[in-house]
Amino acid sequence: MDRKGKTHQIDQSMWTNLLASFDDEKFMKEMVSSHAPEEGDVDVQSLFHLVDNTLHGTTAIVDSIGIQGSGSHEFKPLKEGFNPPLAAINEVGCQLTCKALDTKNVRQTLVSLFHELSSYSLVNKALITLSSLAVYYGDFWRLARVEPSDKLAESMAILKGLPAITKPSDPQKIHIFGVLNEMIKTTLNMTQCIVDFEHDSKDVPELSTMIDIPSSVYRSSSVSLLALFRFTSPISMVDDNKGKDLPTFARKVKMIHHTIKRHYEDFLQKKEEIKECQRLQQLFNAPTDNVELIKALFYIKDDPQPLFLGSKKTKDKVESLRRKNVLLLISDLKLTSHDLSILIKIYNERKFHEGRYEIVWVPIIEQEGEEVIKQFQNLQLQMPWYSAHSPALINGVAIRIIKEKWHFRQDTMVTVLDPQGRVSNQNAMSMIRVWGWDAFPFTGAVATDIWKRPGISWFELLATDFIFPKIQEAIKAEKYIFLYGAEEPNVIQEIEPSLKKMIDDGFSIVAFNVTKSQLFWTRLESCMLSKLQTRADLHEPLMQDILRLYTNFKKDGGFAILTKGSRVVINDSHLHVTKVLVQYETWKKHVNVNGKTFDIVFREQFDRVYVLPRCHHFYIPNTVGYIPEDVKCPVCPRMMNNIVKFECCHGAH
Repeated sequence: MDRKGKTHQIDQSMWTNLLASFDDEKFMKEMVSSHAPEEGDVDVQSLFHLVDNTLHGTTAIVDSIGIQGSGSHEFKPLKEGFNPPLAAINEVGCQLTCKALDTKNVRQTLVSLFHELSSYSLVNKALITLSSLAVYYGDFWRLARVEPSDKLAESMAILKGLPAITKPSDPQKIHIFGVLNEMIKTTLNMTQCIVDFEHDSKDVPELSTMIDIPSSVYRSSSVSLLALFRFTSPISMVDDNKGKDLPTFARKVKMIHHTIKRHYEDFLQKKEEIKECQRLQQLFNAPTDNVELIKALFYIKDDPQPLFLGSKKTKDKVESLRRKNVLLLISDLKLTSHDLSILIKIYNERKFHEGRYEIVWVPIIEQEGEEVIKQFQNLQLQMPWYSAHSPALINGVAIRIIKEKWHFRQDTMVTVLDPQGRVSNQNAMSMIRVWGWDAFPFTGAVATDIWKRPGISWFELLATDFIFPKIQEAIKAEKYIFLYGAEEPNVIQEIEPSLKKMIDDGFSIVAFNVTKSQLFWTRLESCMLSKLQTRADLHEPLMQDILRLYTNFKKDGGFAILTKGSRVVINDSHLHVTKVLVQYETWKKHVNVNGKTFDIVFREQFDRVYVLPRCHHFYIPNTVGYIPEDVKCPVCPRMMNNIVKFECCHGAH
């Protein structure tokens, strides 16, 4: 009312300006830029407890008199000796209840509000603004609970317009106050998220931006202004608008709160993951017991018996592995039957159990669904050793550490732990594939000793009967063996007709196309990785031959090997070998002339067509876990450049 007692009409443009300011990102940034906190700021937690007690108690009163909803509140204990910033709260209260209604310039009110609070922290800005709303709101509604005999309080309630709210003649007005009460609850809950986030994020600065504090504080302060404006308007003013736009805005505030709450919940989850990760990192770096480390791989709280023993079809505790050497078989559902068969042979060795060794399958499965569970169970039933009873029991943080620390990608790996939980071999799968039981107990030291054995033939390591049936017979018979592979079908079409001619001409050649032989490529990589894990000299002939074969396929898209028995005649790119093959008709007449055998003539023709590449390359997959930094070129005295290459073969070589 004015000085003559006449009722003001609500200026709808003022409400519209308030709503526009709420969504104005540019204006928000200008307000936040006035932030200049000083030392000795207000105790956030203590101030929030005061505001929380006031607003929760007040909104409970509104609920109890039937405005909207229902509820009660348990008051929080207050910190003794805490002095709230009364001057700031009163000044902001004046800004919100007096000046805001005396001017149509809403932005000026907000500017004045943020300027008044510039010396306070961002969170305290929101709290002081909310405190001013709490004082006004609480002071008004507490009169609704006075005794009928308290005539002073009754008179004050009438002067404040309380009967017009609790006993309204207009149903729309009571609805407005119900919506306002719920919106104030939402604002309080939103502010609690902000307060809790600021407190909880102090020890994890890397997560301090998960909630946009400046934006959240601006919106919280703006809602307080909007709430007070709408709260005072129906009491002191009469208009035709009747708050019809308030429910829409209240829903918007609720959506903002849900967003902030979701970000806060995400923050809590990530913080817990960081703490769990730090705990597991410490455990992985300095274990004292294998049980302690293996337990960390599972959600033990969900199931104290997370293991399933395949041979007995029973569940078991991790404690059953105490004082044992444990091979952690880490894989997805693409664990091959070949790898499984090798491990079963090892597991069935008597000395394996006499040496107190066990195998535990740690499935890392990112897919979900019934079909995935069936695949898991079918694979699990083939294993006589321990496995996770369910893939859902594998600790997600442990999976992350396994990927980061032990470099698990998708390929099956076996990590060997001693009884103290120390890693004896980070990935023994390569040596197990190549050497099988001969590599027991699968430590790095054993791998080094094996590769030092005299007379190792890399070709014989690759040319095994389970990959190439009866190839060992061909080797013993000193037959010519031709292995080839290429990514492009036209390369194969160039190679095979010439090979057929040679065989038809009576040359004893056994040929194998290994392009689609997954076992061959897996064994090749296993030989290379097992050798590199021993910190092998890249210049030694055996290492160079393996790298040359791997690089020819990766760099040129194909390779060809010609041997006489186990003696390698040619190991090169298909680019050069194919030239020799297509020229077969021109050089075959020299075979068996002057004592020159087929392999000698083939080699001479190869030397004629071979062109030394301008650059020398060799490829090393990063799954080895060891990439040498400085490598001298085997062709010239210069140091080689290290180039990182990312490649995806879509599940095939």
